[in-house]
Amino acid sequence: MNSITLALTSLLFSLTSSLSVPSFTQAHFLSARSDSSPNPIATLYPNNVTGTINGTIAIVPISYQLARSIIPAKYGILREAYENQLPGFPGDSYPKILIYYPFVDLIGDGYSSFAYEPYILLSSENALAQQGALAYGEIPVPANFTPSLNAYAFESVDDDSQEIFLDAYTNLSSTHPAVTTQFKPTGSIGPWPFELQVLPTSEEPTFADGLSCDNQINLFNTALSTGKNAPVGVVGNIMVKAPYFATDTTFCDVYGIKVDIAFIENNLVPCSELKGYTSERSSEHYGAERSLDYKR
Repeated sequence: MNSITLALTSLLFSLTSSLSVPSFTQAHFLSARSDSSPNPIATLYPNNVTGTINGTIAIVPISYQLARSIIPAKYGILREAYENQLPGFPGDSYPKILIYYPFVDLIGDGYSSFAYEPYILLSSENALAQQGALAYGEIPVPANFTPSLNAYAFESVDDDSQEIFLDAYTNLSSTHPAVTTQFKPTGSIGPWPFELQVLPTSEEPTFADGLSCDNQINLFNTALSTGKNAPVGVVGNIMVKAPYFATDTTFCDVYGIKVDIAFIENNLVPCSELKGYTSERSSEHYGAERSLDYKR
């Protein structure tokens, strides 16, 4: 059985509008733990790599022109796909997350969605993960994280509220982080509508060199993400230094959700074999079935 647990700062997934997510109180948010609960799907997929991710899904709007200058020119951008999935998203903008670029037309069919990830920040102590990233053509960046071995930590802002934060130090001797995130709970999910049963970008295989893809299917219908563990709306700021973004930039008033999810991962899948992943696929109905095609 292959089972792993990851602490992740932020992910970006495509979000649709057919499901309304309940609002949560600040007290509910602050009662949440920063570490992940046990993997609920390990026994369901004994022949696959499975695990959990606990963190914040946050949409970062950048200009379309800037995104076009960062994503290699030989790959198209499926603009209509993300505009359909994010009604009300700022015009002439592109949705990204930190060093991650979704809705990329890798194989040139104008249909299949992939995510371009040139850099990946990994624990400086995890040499195995760094070697694994090289197999995809990614640039693995050894980093130290604060807090260590957790998805985030709590910090008091005033007498009545707290924020969650995570800092990543890529220059291991530096006192200045390369990436910081600070979020606080909101009374609702927004400002764009969120759909938790169909999170299409969670279906997008990630790539760097265009040859091998990481086919990770994220499941939002387990006990990790429902009931008392349902997602909580957050808003905050993200700072990213170059070269992990075009220039040193602070993104303010970034909206997202704090959530814990289970995932199935298929490693080093030839990208050409993943044709058909689109912004309309459901991780619940399509991803789990697809994962069985690549048993380890």
